[in-house]
Amino acid sequence: MDQTAELVGLSPRAKAIAEHLAASIAGADLARAPFDHFYLEDAFPADVYAEMLRGLPRPESYLPLNPRRWKRADGSSTRDRLYLAGEEMERIDADRRELWEDVAAALRTDLVRRAVYAKLKGDVALRLGVPEDEVVDQPGWPVLMLVRDTEDYEIKPHPDGQPRVVTMQFYLAEDDSQLDLGTSLYERSGVLGRLTGGGFREVKRFAFRPNSGYAFAVNDLPGKVSYHGRQRVPGELGVRNTLLIQWRSEPGEAGKDGLRGAAE
Repeated sequence: MDQTAELVGLSPRAKAIAEHLAASIAGADLARAPFDHFYLEDAFPADVYAEMLRGLPRPESYLPLNPRRWKRADGSSTRDRLYLAGEEMERIDADRRELWEDVAAALRTDLVRRAVYAKLKGDVALRLGVPEDEVVDQPGWPVLMLVRDTEDYEIKPHPDGQPRVVTMQFYLAEDDSQLDLGTSLYERSGVLGRLTGGGFREVKRFAFRPNSGYAFAVNDLPGKVSYHGRQRVPGELGVRNTLLIQWRSEPGEAGKDGLRGAAE
């Protein structure tokens, strides 16, 4: 794809988001253990990030992501989502919708995808079975959603799965009061650890800072399994607002931007 032509078709705000984010990704440090990943700050332009916080959709605009899996004892959902595509975009109030249309358009650009794939090219090459120098030219179909995690949400270590290629999540924190709400990366415990009930060891927990995010290549290869998860969200820390994007190796349900199976 001609990236210059691609950006010409964007609004000025969406273009600024895409260019800023691609530069932030390019400047992020790559970590190799327990699998390839990176963490970035200053992900979005500062003025846009302030708009994103002010323009978060109303809670009632979201829908339960998986009410059978993520629920409290009373049956209420602990993880709600709002896909930034198709009919669900219409659930956002009209005065906030244009902002999220611009954010979604920027994140869907090949400029951003190529920046992410280039940074994670070692593990993406393994995931797709291609040489590293061909990684950035591989197609990727993005799935985007806003996510609200509330009290009692938790998810055990898991790798994600095919057809996902890369998982990226942006933290939409207002300040530094939620630093402990980040995602954790894990590796399998040794034999002794598993025998004593500790199947996984937490290697790293990303700081839930304003305007930050992380990304990793999805893999299930020995020594590269992308185990990640989140311990129980305590109620006193408030809502865990995030923006999740997953690039997939194949398109999803026609007309719905690959929504089927996302973030399950």
